[in-house]
Amino acid sequence: MAKIAEIKQENIILAAIDIFTDKGLEQASMEAISKKAEVSKRTLYKYYPTKESLFSAIIERLLSNVGVTSQVPFNPDVSVKAQLTAMAQTKVELLCCPHFHSLARMVLSECMRSSSSATLMVEKVQQLEGCHGLTRWIEAGVAAGKLDVEYPEIASEQFIAALKAIVFWPQILVHLPAASQHEREVAIEMAVAQFLSAYLKEN
Repeated sequence: MAKIAEIKQENIILAAIDIFTDKGLEQASMEAISKKAEVSKRTLYKYYPTKESLFSAIIERLLSNVGVTSQVPFNPDVSVKAQLTAMAQTKVELLCCPHFHSLARMVLSECMRSSSSATLMVEKVQQLEGCHGLTRWIEAGVAAGKLDVEYPEIASEQFIAALKAIVFWPQILVHLPAASQHEREVAIEMAVAQFLSAYLKEN
């Protein structure tokens, strides 16, 4: 029975993503979502009593995808370059995923339409641990004497931003094709090189 409930909730979320993308949160109706999800309105309201609760669930899904890519502990026995490159590869794989693009585009579009949606997004993002866990990895690198970083939070933001500039924002904002394998490799190589140049501690 629980599995059926999970399937229904998944169908509702997917339907809401499509409806919100097409109509926006304000113009979307719960009736349209229930029809697209092929569930009764009673079932829809049982799981998600408002459109806002649905949008919140969608944001959480987006951020859960982000969080999974960065829960890697610092290993002092492995080179910083190797660790950082591996994390970047995982991150880029997510950032290049078409489904992730669709989800991110919908959430960002709604945040631009509505200040309340933007506020909710900010609140959810702030619950993440320092730029998706990368800050903790940097802090551990500093403690291990491998990195020299005065502001780990800013350093993590810089690193992620360098990747997104090539493999995410052009695709989200102007619908460019997904980055090629070569473009992904170059983005990773440059982001890692910039980070190491700025923060790798000379022993």
